[in-house]
Amino acid sequence: MPERLTPAPKLIWQDDHYTVLLDATLGIVWNVRSSRPFASLEELEAVKGALCHCLDGLGRSRYALLVDVRAAPGRNDPSFEAAMNRIRPRWLRGFRRVGVLVQSVVGAMQIQRYARQDGIERLITSDEPALLRYLTEQG
Repeated sequence: MPERLTPAPKLIWQDDHYTVLLDATLGIVWNVRSSRPFASLEELEAVKGALCHCLDGLGRSRYALLVDVRAAPGRNDPSFEAAMNRIRPRWLRGFRRVGVLVQSVVGAMQIQRYARQDGIERLITSDEPALLRYLTEQG
């Protein structure tokens, strides 16, 4: 990895499931998912609510959003899918651009399905440098 020429991203918020970092120089908000599974749908709703509240306070339109789900445990049961369908638009809307960093082809396919369902354009890739280039492009 090349040496960083910009300051390291600043920790904005963190719980057992997500870390939110702000790289003001690049104009990117990072949402990094941990490997800890949600114990219940209620926990999922509460964590995502707190995450969205944090993002609302940053002024979404000023930033691109990078969601790193490489460590996320896979899950696609119907109740989880229904909850995510409700949550995703509030979570992802309003940013200049959205990019999702995935670990596997299966993960990319799941995120592509989500993108079709909610109509929020995003770049989905396992190539972090390409994702950073996309998120920092103007236009």
